[in-house]
Amino acid sequence: MSTSITAPTEVTLRDGRSATIRPIRRDDVARTAAFIDALSPQSKHALFLGGIARLSDAALRRLCDSSHPHDMAYVATVGGAGGERQIGVCRYAGGTDTDTGAEISVAVADDWQHQGLGKLLLRRLIEHARARGVRRLYSMDSASNDAMRRLAHDVGFTEQRDPDDIHQVIYSLQP
Repeated sequence: MSTSITAPTEVTLRDGRSATIRPIRRDDVARTAAFIDALSPQSKHALFLGGIARLSDAALRRLCDSSHPHDMAYVATVGGAGGERQIGVCRYAGGTDTDTGAEISVAVADDWQHQGLGKLLLRRLIEHARARGVRRLYSMDSASNDAMRRLAHDVGFTEQRDPDDIHQVIYSLQP
């Protein structure tokens, strides 16, 4: 795996603020819990399609366990007086499923949205998927999620209506 894909990278956002993008680690559980808790109801709805308000401790530990060879997650963090704070996450799961591919998700803290962070996270994830031979990345999202629509189109995903739910769309990319 390329060092550039796994090494922490400093990025500058549209508004001039800086963040670090790096692979998720097992010690990110508390940061991830705080990140999810701080998301607005609208952002939580977009991330979980309205089904989850809070994750269990076991689910958080699974999300932060980077030892699964077919899953990957990158987080965006900033430093501060209280230590490192998570401000974004992008992940895929199921990277060996040759029929459906790996499902992705992207979330950015509300006060960091519209600065290009989601795009930077997703591009890093696509690089990783490409290097790992993942044949397809996809996301199922609410048809009303305009932010995801713009992000998906900006990085080259195609869009189609979900044949099983007219309120959802499926974004797909062959990395």
